[in-house]
Amino acid sequence: MKFYGSLFLFVRALIRIFYRKYSVFSPNSSKGPIVYIAHHQNLFGPFVILLSFPHHLHAWILDVFIDQKTCYKQYVDYTFTKRFGWNRTISKLLAWPISFGISKLLSSGKGIPVYRGSKKIMNTMNLSVEALQKGESIVIFPDIDYQDSSSETKDLYDGFLYLEKYYYRKTRKHVCFVPLYASKMSRLVISGEKIYFTGEEDFLSERKVVLQKIKDNLNKLASICGDT
Repeated sequence: MKFYGSLFLFVRALIRIFYRKYSVFSPNSSKGPIVYIAHHQNLFGPFVILLSFPHHLHAWILDVFIDQKTCYKQYVDYTFTKRFGWNRTISKLLAWPISFGISKLLSSGKGIPVYRGSKKIMNTMNLSVEALQKGESIVIFPDIDYQDSSSETKDLYDGFLYLEKYYYRKTRKHVCFVPLYASKMSRLVISGEKIYFTGEEDFLSERKVVLQKIKDNLNKLASICGDT
């Protein structure tokens, strides 16, 4: 059964013709559902991983980019004007067609909308748990400073770790978190060790431990690849 939509498959195939190839080393990728945690690197991580990874992935995507109207507003009010410093009129002209294309592409790519700072985040959790229960994997890019293009993983949002609570409540199994790193130097997408909650501590305490393990493992992968 086809996982991705036709638009995503077409665009990915087209880009693969012109963009340099990245090898993938992820020995755990075919053994059950995994929540991959990757380093954003100012869009480099999401772009290379979704372009190169050989297995299906649901990417967590900020909800404003999946709906055309909110995507348009995001580009006009922030991305093009405040971040890039473009004229507002030009921003509006460019944002209109781009917002249609991006929202359609991300939906076709089976992205899961993330409603940050909203009660609708429960929808994100429910969709994610449903995907994991079907044996499908997820990739999350939780960098707080997503515009940082350096290879070092710094501060991360930790809200994604609540997936552990909801998934365990449904299945009585722990989520398998796996760090996933895209290397500019080695032209490689490489996964790290499997990281689990043990359930031996209270969730809030163990959440800090698991987050640090993920961060340390991502930086270890960057070092192995020669990026640091």
